[in-house]
Amino acid sequence: MADATRRPRRRLRLGLATVALTSFNAFTFLSVFQGDSGRESSAPHRRDLIWGLGAGLLGVEAAPREADAYMQRKVAYPPINRNDPDRCKFKTSNIAQANAQREKYLDLRECKMAGGKAVGDDIAGALMNRGDFTNANFENAIMTKVVAEDANFEGASFKNAVADRVEFKGANFKNAIFRNCLLTSSDFTDVNIENADFTDAFLDIQSVKILCNNPTMKGTNPVTGADTFLSAGCDIADAGSYNNMR
Repeated sequence: MADATRRPRRRLRLGLATVALTSFNAFTFLSVFQGDSGRESSAPHRRDLIWGLGAGLLGVEAAPREADAYMQRKVAYPPINRNDPDRCKFKTSNIAQANAQREKYLDLRECKMAGGKAVGDDIAGALMNRGDFTNANFENAIMTKVVAEDANFEGASFKNAVADRVEFKGANFKNAIFRNCLLTSSDFTDVNIENADFTDAFLDIQSVKILCNNPTMKGTNPVTGADTFLSAGCDIADAGSYNNMR
C-alpha cells in the first residue's frame, strides 16, 4: 500500500524535474568565466524558483537530447594558482546567482576541504575537480554550473540545494544526501552513489536513466535510512529505460 502511494509522488517529481529542465533553458545564462557587470539581479527564493518551474506540468515531455548536448560540452580550465593561500575556501557570491556570475571564479580544484561548510552559499560556477569534500555541508547552497569531476563528496549533504547543470562525472557520492535537491541536467556519468539518498530530489528523465543503470545504485543511507534504489524512483516502470537491478 505504501509503495502504491509513493509511485504517484515519484512520477510527479520526475514531471516537475522535466519542466525545470525545459524552463531553465528558456532563461539567458552567462558563461562561467564571463558576465555582464552592468546587470545584477537578486536571486529568487529557492523554494519559489523550484516550484514555480513546475507550472504547466500537464502534457510536458522529457528533453533528453537537450540534456545530452549540455553534458557533452567541453570546458577549458585555467591553470591552478597554488600560491594563493586563500584559494581553498568557500566564498559566496552576492550577484546573479542563477547565472553563475562571479566577481572572480571560485577555484577549489584538488582542495582538501573535508567537513567544510557552504550552507546557503552561492558557489555557482565553482571548479571543484578532484577535490576532497568528504562530509561537507552544502545544504541550501546554489551550485549551478559547478564543475566537480572526480571529486569526493562521500557523506556530503546537498539537502535543499540547487545543483542544476553540474559536471559530477566520476565523483564519489557514497552515503551522500540529496533530499529535495534540484539536480536537473547534471552529469552523473560513472559516479559512485552507493547508499545515497535521493528522496524528493528533482531529477530529469535522462539523469534517472543514468543513475538507475549505475551498478552502485544500491544500499541504504546510514543517516536517513532511505533505500537508494527506491529514493531515486528506479522502481517506477515508466521512469525511463533502465536495467532491473533487483
